[in-house]
Amino acid sequence: MSKLSDPLIQNSIEDLEKYIALPSVSAKNQSIPETAEFLKNLLQDFGADATVWDEFESPVVFAEIKPKKPSDTTILIYNHYDVQPAEPLELWNSDPFKLKVTDDKFIGRGVSDCKADLISRITALKIYRQEHGDLPCNIKFLVEGQEEVASRHLEDYLKKYSDKLSADLVIWESGYKNEKEQFNFTGGNKGVLCFELEATSANIDLHSSFAAVVDSATWRLAQALNALRTPEGDIKIPGFYDDVVEPTQKEIDLVNKATNPDLKSKWDLQVPLLKNKSVNYNLTFNPTINIEGISSGWEGQGVKTVTPKAATAKLEFRLVPNQDPHDLFDKLTKYLNDQGFTDIKVKYLLGEKGYRWDLDSPIVNKLIDTAKDFFGGEDKIEALPSSPGTGPMNLVNHYTKASIVSTGVSYSKAGNHAPNENIRIQDYLDFIDFFNQFLGKLRE
Repeated sequence: MSKLSDPLIQNSIEDLEKYIALPSVSAKNQSIPETAEFLKNLLQDFGADATVWDEFESPVVFAEIKPKKPSDTTILIYNHYDVQPAEPLELWNSDPFKLKVTDDKFIGRGVSDCKADLISRITALKIYRQEHGDLPCNIKFLVEGQEEVASRHLEDYLKKYSDKLSADLVIWESGYKNEKEQFNFTGGNKGVLCFELEATSANIDLHSSFAAVVDSATWRLAQALNALRTPEGDIKIPGFYDDVVEPTQKEIDLVNKATNPDLKSKWDLQVPLLKNKSVNYNLTFNPTINIEGISSGWEGQGVKTVTPKAATAKLEFRLVPNQDPHDLFDKLTKYLNDQGFTDIKVKYLLGEKGYRWDLDSPIVNKLIDTAKDFFGGEDKIEALPSSPGTGPMNLVNHYTKASIVSTGVSYSKAGNHAPNENIRIQDYLDFIDFFNQFLGKLRE
């Protein structure tokens, strides 16, 4: 890792350290304005015309820098500066908001998702400009602070500033090397609908002896939950799948070509995998339902013999392109009422539409070809039309009209959203070199 002695690399690590030190947790509205200001200053120091848009909740940082020699090509770098809460803190081996540098890793909250991605891209641009005296194309930055809470106000900003957002390619927030150490590209992500169900059976918790005559709220909630899906994972709500966009043959071929991850071994799973299709097919193309958490009755130590009066569950649907979260929420509510669960309260929490693209355009082909050359051949690359995660790709594509590709500095054991989140230093350095080489191809 001799490149670590390069002054620009050293500066990038110092910038990353300052960035990680800002505990920009959107769920707590923590350090949000300060982080936006930090990024504005960072991008201004790079030479960009940077500003903070703050008309709505949670500011967005926008910046633009043009080369001395005019270019017809524009790359927009999308990122988010907010991170997940660090709790449970006792499971961290170091301060989550102090960048820990080991022999081979950077550790800290947000280092993988996705603060190091932004710093690595800026660093590659700095190195390219130092080597060539200019940038190869127009560069824009769009960095928001609510991605981890479904980008609630991003569309407000995109609508207001739509005239500034045109681009030929959007480099998405982050990316990784998979379990086979293949450098990954994805061209989409799933949408999401998060909602809450609440059952109430009495105005107080009852003595558990009354279970002989009174069903607890917990049983009532369990019955409603069981009505939502089959044991195989198929969602029972009428019309749920009506708007699903089926994958093209090219998209299916990309997924079939990729290696299916061994999830049972990776996480020591003690439950069976859903068997609809291959693992990659399910992750890429299938909508899902998931119970995020259930709360009811006595959850403390020991025993308390009560029949709970209330029970709540938080759930999510992961959606594929063309499924609308508001439409599906209406169908969910109607279905529960039709099934006799009129007493179950249904609350909409958040939603986002999905986006998927088949990774085919001249500029994306150039990006992927650069990776094949840099990492040593086609078998070192994985390209998938979508990830199983969620983000505002659909929104950004609508306003930029650009192809979107996710790729970055992370790896399969980074622990996004978990304690001891980390990336490998060599992956960080490799991405800087790879992106630098891609920038060079834009001048060819």
